[in-house]
Order: sequence, then structure tokens, then C-alpha cells
Amino acid sequence: MGETKNLLVGFDLCNDFSQISCFSYKTYEPESICPTSDKNKYIIPTVLGVKAGSKEWVYGEEALVLSEGNTGVVIRDLVKRAEKGEETEIYGVQFTPLLLLEKFFRKSLQLLKVYYPGNSILKLVVTLRDLNENLRETIYAALENLGIGKDRAFIQNHAQSYQYYALSQPKELWINDVVLFEYDEEGLIYQQITINRKVKPYVVAIQKKDMSEIMKLEMLEEFEDMDKLAFLFAGIAKKALHKQIVSTIYVTGKGFDSNWADSVLKELCVGRRVFKGQNLFTKGACYAAKELSGERKLEEFLILDGDMITGSFYIQGYYDAKTAEAVLARAATPWYEIDEKLDLLLDDTNQITLYYKDLLKHGITEYSLFLDGLPNRPNKTTRVEVRLKFFAKTVAVLTVKDKGFGNFFPSTNRIWEKEINLSEEDLT
Repeated sequence: MGETKNLLVGFDLCNDFSQISCFSYKTYEPESICPTSDKNKYIIPTVLGVKAGSKEWVYGEEALVLSEGNTGVVIRDLVKRAEKGEETEIYGVQFTPLLLLEKFFRKSLQLLKVYYPGNSILKLVVTLRDLNENLRETIYAALENLGIGKDRAFIQNHAQSYQYYALSQPKELWINDVVLFEYDEEGLIYQQITINRKVKPYVVAIQKKDMSEIMKLEMLEEFEDMDKLAFLFAGIAKKALHKQIVSTIYVTGKGFDSNWADSVLKELCVGRRVFKGQNLFTKGACYAAKELSGERKLEEFLILDGDMITGSFYIQGYYDAKTAEAVLARAATPWYEIDEKLDLLLDDTNQITLYYKDLLKHGITEYSLFLDGLPNRPNKTTRVEVRLKFFAKTVAVLTVKDKGFGNFFPSTNRIWEKEINLSEEDLT
């Protein structure tokens, strides 16, 4: 019997460590995948290693052992290498970031076979602190090489995973705003989720404040008296929360691993719920995988962050003798994920009209592209390929290509383009 594709997986890929979670239909929530027999240890160091003698590839904790015993080559900073497109020499052989990430994903995802033998991935969401084009394309290519195409994989940032996690909790935890304090190698970051219930669907926005200049991770070692660090954090937190109506505070990051901030968190609990843990992003990615697989729970929300468009682009036409809308880009999609194509038969027209429906302002804007120089053919014998691709959050290009009509009317391969510029006001 073949494998059953039903696993919904969240993969938090960070430069120092990674985590995996898988949605459980017993508990109906994500559960962490542990790389060792210690069920409380779910951290996977984002490290590869090659043993000196056998040239065997290892990863995670086993790779770190090579470093301790000087018995092989250890490769760190896999995420940063992919961001820069930087190759790595190992025993005289050059390895691209793509090959290194492919090996790390392959090793890490094999853990799923231990927990769920006979099952395979239905949807995988990889989450990272930040994204750039090099990193995003390298991850997609690495997963493609493992047989996980874009129909089964999605990449999102930590802010999106935080939103998915927070909104998947019981309603009383997000009845008002929700706050996250993240303290890791980048320093202290503050993120606040706000829900606008005056529109349908509810618009979920996020505000981010970088407080790393005030509170760096190095302070954990620099401060001999942890009470001083707790006092600093208390001041930052109280200032950020001043006059804010907040239901829940989440605290994450290796900077909060020890108990130095517990007294401050206890104070912040007054009138609010406070949760501290290290698997928020991987579980948020897992909840996102569930949504993207079609098992919708958050349909009432339009989840936004700074990279997402707030409207949908579509073309009107006919299908099965009925008026229909062909969607080229959906609201709440990161602009860098939008690159859609469709084929149309022209019905007594030499014009393509693209509609933009803003879900926040409830307005519709039309963008028309005239196909000047299109050959004069009988009606419904011209097929064109329509493509919409974004190059920035506010810049898209509509491209139309003449594909003719089989052997009867050969394609001219002519291409028409129209640049669409959307103001920030249209998108927020």
C-alpha cells in the first residue's frame, strides 16, 4: 500500500536552531517533533556535519559532536549562506546553499517517519524570521528536490506564524489585542496584533517594534545582576503596554529560556494571560498548513502583515455559459508569492480588463490592456495567456501573450504588458 498524504507540518527554520511540529487529530493541535528520546527537547541545531573518515553526512546534535571532538567538518549558518548565495567548500568540494539546505531538510523531515510511519506530507509550511528572494527560492528548490512542490509547500515569516498561532487559540485569548515579546540573537522585538471587527472579514494587522538597541541578547552575559535586566525589561514592557487593551502576552526566544524575567511576567499577568514557550512559530506554521490544506477555521479573518496585498485581482468571463471570475491574486497573499497564469479565449474583444477588489475599502478598480495589432481572426479563435506577477508590494505587471488557435491560426507570439502601480494607501 502507498503512503497516505495527510501530514500537516510546520517547520521553523532559524539560523541557529530549527523546530518541527505536526498537526495531531487526537489532540486537534500541533505537537512538537522531538529529535531525541527526550520528549522535552524539540530543538534541532541548524547544523550539518561530514565525518572525517567515512564522509557521512550528519545533522543537528550529531553534527555538533564532530565539532567537540574535531572528527569532521561542521557547517553552520545555513540560513545566512542561503540569503547570501554563498557556496561552502567541504573537503575540496564546493557545495551550493541549495544542496546544503536540501540535505538539512532531508535529514530533519525523516523524523516524521519515526512518528508517522506510512504517512507523508500533505502540506508543509516553512517559517523564518525574515525572507529575501535568494532564501525563498533556495528553500522552494530544496523542497522540490525532495519531491515537495509548491502545491504542497509554503513559506512565511515569523509574523504570519505568530498571527496564525494566536488566532487559533480560544477566543478569550484574542478578544482584545495580543502581544508578543521575542528575545533572541537579534535582540528584543515587540509585535502587537490588532483585530478590526468593523469590517467583514475581520482584518488582522500587526505592528512591530524593534527594541534591540535597548535590549540586546549579550546583556544576559554582561549583566552580573539579573535583577537589573529584569528591571530594564519591566520598563520596556510597561511602556509598550501603556493604555493598550491586551488580552494575552506571549513570550518566546532563547533569551527567555531561564527564569530571570518570571517576576516581571507575573506582574504583567494582572488582567491578562501570559504564556512563555519556545515553539510558537513552528506551531503557528502548522496551523497555517492546516488552513492552506483546505481545513479552514479562520475564514472570518483577513490576516495581514507588511508584505501582503489587501485586495484580490480577477478577470470576468464565461464558464459553462455562466458569468465567472478567474482570480489571479487573492487578498492576504504575500506579494512575492503572486505569479499566476491562465488561458482565455477572446469573445468579440481585443481588450483584457483586470479588476482589483479592495476588501478594506470595498471598492473596485479596473485596469485595461488593449491588444493593439492583434491579428483579425474569427470570433473565439484567439487564445491568449494572461499572467499577473508582482515585483514589489505596490508594483505588478499584467502580461498578455498571443497563443493563436492551434493549427488553424498560428500564434504570433506577440506580448503586451501593462504596469500596475498601487499606492500604499490602496493596500493598507
